[in-house]
Amino acid sequence: MTNFISAFALAKHFQKYYNVPVKIKVELLESVTGEEYVIDGIKYYKNLNTIKDENGLTIKDKFFPYFKDLLDKLSKKDEINYEILFFYEYQKNPLVKQSLFEVLESKDKINYTLDPKNGEIRLRVPCPKCGLTEKHLSKTKIKTNNDSIMIESFCPIHGSFKTKIDKDSDSIFDMNVPLRYLVKILYLLKQDKVDDSLNVIVDGGDWSGMWPLRVYMEPLLKMKISDVPSVIYTPTILDWSGSKLSKRMYVGNEAYREYLKEGLINYSEFYNQYGEVGFERLYNEINSWVLSPKKFIRDYTIEYIDAILKGEKINYI
Repeated sequence: MTNFISAFALAKHFQKYYNVPVKIKVELLESVTGEEYVIDGIKYYKNLNTIKDENGLTIKDKFFPYFKDLLDKLSKKDEINYEILFFYEYQKNPLVKQSLFEVLESKDKINYTLDPKNGEIRLRVPCPKCGLTEKHLSKTKIKTNNDSIMIESFCPIHGSFKTKIDKDSDSIFDMNVPLRYLVKILYLLKQDKVDDSLNVIVDGGDWSGMWPLRVYMEPLLKMKISDVPSVIYTPTILDWSGSKLSKRMYVGNEAYREYLKEGLINYSEFYNQYGEVGFERLYNEINSWVLSPKKFIRDYTIEYIDAILKGEKINYI
């Protein structure tokens, strides 16, 4: 919620301040891990587009309405248009594939930057029959040739299969986070020139610091690319210990339920506990951050957010 409200607030501010048209693209990842398996000592996973619940809904379809509800509300309030771009649609763009190809062509220069332990460029393809995907590349081979990429993959159930990626292909593929981020940066730099536009990434503050320096700035230099992306980092919400309020902790072992209200970690319960007035308080608070750098370029605790939601008076320092 913090990140989405911040993005719309920034877009609204830029549109007014610079008097230029602004549009938000919301990238949602249905390609990430839904369930993991170990088969013959090798890790595999199925993504959010594949795993289904007892009602036959995929994880993506089950939770997507919550995202849509929030985005529609913000779009209406701020009068800013947005579009949702799922990863398997985004990757069809020829500029994305071109960026991926350039990364693979430079793999000898950047492989240990993206993966210091194993030097892997983790480009992965789900089995077209069951969706199982090898997490590491022990049985995956990747070759580049004349602007195309050929991937030889293995499914423990259905055997070996090959995938070709070029500007005309429609095969889906997955990337681990560092590779996906570097490819996105290269793609946006290219898209800026094609459209004569400025793409600005709005990310949570937990993606700042060493991450951009190591994952894309260093590879860009090694690839002899001098352009740099435009990124704005939103405030990180911290737990009681000073750590990022982690969705992994919330989803995995329910650690936060020991001391946090359900509405602070579960969007479906947010309105039950804080109501529409709670949303308005959070919305107004975050919009005030955008207009004041000392409020925006910092972090906030979940206790602070709870106080805002409850309408408590805070003497801001």
